Amino acid sequence: MTLMLKKSVTYVRVSSKEQEQTGYSPLAQKRLLWTFARDNSFDVVKEFEIAETAKKAGREVFNEMIAYVKEHEIKHIIVEKTDRLYRNWKDYVVIEELIEQHDVLIKWKK
Repeated sequence: MTLMLKKSVTYVRVSSKEQEQTGYSPLAQKRLLWTFARDNSFDVVKEFEIAETAKKAGREVFNEMIAYVKEHEIKHIIVEKTDRLYRNWKDYVVIEELIEQHDVLIKWKK
């Protein structure tokens, strides 16, 4: 019997140089997400990484990820915590649209 892997993308974000050097570093987040993906039968087809605050809407990498997920019919976005994904109202609305209109699920390490 073949295990069906779920196509997914990962999203890694740090908002400051300090975070890059602490437990929230991109490398630490990637390790966590890849372990989570492996343990939960996700096939990570693309990684998105950004070093920018999420308080302002219109982040380029965030928008690239949204477009990629829609275009490739990805159903799972894996993040360390939801605050890595969005911290402003506009991005929250974009994510909610993905969930409601494209059946995308957000997965995070609890």
